Amino acid sequence: MFWVDETINEILNRADEKYLVTDYKTPSGKIHIGALRGVIIHDVISRGLIEKSKQAEFWYGFDDFDPIDGLSDDLKNDYGKFMGMPLCNVQSPDKDKNFAQYYAKSFIDVINLLGINVKIIWASEIYKNGTHNKAIEIVLNNADKIRQIYKDVSGGEKPNDWYPLHVVCPKCGKIGTTKVTGWDGKEVEFECLENLVQWAKGCGEIGKMSPFDGNAKMPYKVETAAKWFAFNTSVELAGKDHYTKGGTFYVARAVADQVFKIKPAYGYGYEWFLVGGKKMSTSRGTGASVEEIAAILRPEILRFLMVRTRAKRSIEFDVEGDTISLLYDEYDRCSAAYLEDPDSDLGRAYYYSEIDPTKKPAEYLMRFSKVAFFLQMPHVDILSEAEKEKGAPLSSSEKQEIQNRTQEATLWLKKYAPEEAKFSICEKLPDSVKEFTNEQKVYLEAVLKKLKELDNWDGKAIHTVLHEVKNEQKLPPKDAFSAIYRIFIDKDSGPQAGWFLAALDKKFVINRLEEV
Repeated sequence: MFWVDETINEILNRADEKYLVTDYKTPSGKIHIGALRGVIIHDVISRGLIEKSKQAEFWYGFDDFDPIDGLSDDLKNDYGKFMGMPLCNVQSPDKDKNFAQYYAKSFIDVINLLGINVKIIWASEIYKNGTHNKAIEIVLNNADKIRQIYKDVSGGEKPNDWYPLHVVCPKCGKIGTTKVTGWDGKEVEFECLENLVQWAKGCGEIGKMSPFDGNAKMPYKVETAAKWFAFNTSVELAGKDHYTKGGTFYVARAVADQVFKIKPAYGYGYEWFLVGGKKMSTSRGTGASVEEIAAILRPEILRFLMVRTRAKRSIEFDVEGDTISLLYDEYDRCSAAYLEDPDSDLGRAYYYSEIDPTKKPAEYLMRFSKVAFFLQMPHVDILSEAEKEKGAPLSSSEKQEIQNRTQEATLWLKKYAPEEAKFSICEKLPDSVKEFTNEQKVYLEAVLKKLKELDNWDGKAIHTVLHEVKNEQKLPPKDAFSAIYRIFIDKDSGPQAGWFLAALDKKFVINRLEEV
């Protein structure tokens, strides 16, 4: 069973009347591509629940009330003075929005591009409109119980005067430097401490204030349970670091159960999305941004990248090399499987990748690598070559798919393709052919003779000739094919040789071989 469907079946054991699926992100800098994995995972879960005729909704929240606790190198000089202040209270680099909105906007644009039906919520608004007032009162009244939960679940020892709340200092505006030290049922006592955290300095203010209506926020672990309480959340997965033993969600589950007296949300930790083998960080500005990857991969392929791999396995992605070409090959395999059996695991991967799940895939797809190959061949009509390969006229959806791949392969060749995938036809015989061994020359002479006699000038027929001669002469494949590639593109490797020669004019190929 496909991993999404396994997850859906586990969720249905809750037997909720309706299902709210939630995910959250702190927009503290340019949002990296790894954050998109969570969005798409929660989207396909929501879609799967709806497919099961369940009432389901997906909310995506931006934790813009969090303090600025880290900055990328390019922001440190201008924004270092704002460390500790809520993201929503700091002006953005473009001066038109606040810091959080500025970095969330491009992420929201990509979410919309991917056809994700989601309600966007902002933590600052949730606090300011009083939605969390009841939860704040409950956690303050149960501070001793929450201290014990921290100790029991994560081993964290909290002092007796610790309360699960941070107020916005009325003097300096910082929230990351304040400590609540008392609660009388209406107001909290607080201190804004200079050395509470290493990444920000408090102003020393001491006072009393109401903790409600946006004056304070709960720490992340407690706030997670408070969200489940406020919204009646059914499902919330998170990166695996939050689901480690003693981590955020284990504390949140205990708080939900023992303090809020609710059923914790279903969830588990999903693995990292790695670029070049490295985990990414939004606040430190490390990793490929969502916009960068969305510019390379069209929505369906980007969704497929996230959906095809089981959530509990890491995804390693590198825009350079043959990763993108191989990703298209796997997408094509799942597309073909969907046509044969929509309920197969591969078919379900295709289904969850599509923006329109009712869209029927094209029956014929030209490989991405072949499109890239033809793009580099002079005077080749890709649509005509596709019709030859299919053996029948192309449908409108098949033509559109080839046009899409033509645009994408053009960008790939320009910016990301490995050197072995790029080539140009040599206008004259390269000097490197002088280095051919006698065995290679004998091989080429035999190939020339058979190609002259060949009636059917197509890739499969030429491929057969090249291999037959190689086997007859017991020539190592590397020696045989490097000789072919050297003659035409002055490289030791290249695209599939038979189809490569078939895309060239027969007379040109014969003349070049005779010249050798």
